[in-house]
Amino acid sequence: MGDNKDLIKKSVDLALDFLKDISTVRVLDIIIDIYNDVRYCRMDEKTVRQRFLKILYNLKNSETFDSLLEEGDRKALKSFLGDLLQIKYESNKYYIGNEEFKELSLEDFYCFLIELKYRKEEAIKDKEAAT
Repeated sequence: MGDNKDLIKKSVDLALDFLKDISTVRVLDIIIDIYNDVRYCRMDEKTVRQRFLKILYNLKNSETFDSLLEEGDRKALKSFLGDLLQIKYESNKYYIGNEEFKELSLEDFYCFLIELKYRKEEAIKDKEAAT
């Protein structure tokens, strides 16, 4: 992670700004859970990355969570995956379309998610304490 520490920090700051009006970390919990399920499969990193991005892509375009998540969480999930990360599929390949995030390795992406969740939880606590 050492060389990409600045990239992770920049990515977290960008995502925090994007999520400023969202008062939950449920979206991040879902993505972290998916990552944890996929990363321990006995596959090479490229295959794991493709599987992870495929799940996120399908999740972004799915109606499955409509009955499981509250409307705000559904919108936040689709926006996070579609608007911020810009998860796409082209030429039999899934990828992150946002230039700010696409250079993150799979492990760096996980570190990004964990740091983002922690800082978002802190921001929510600070906001609640101020009211």
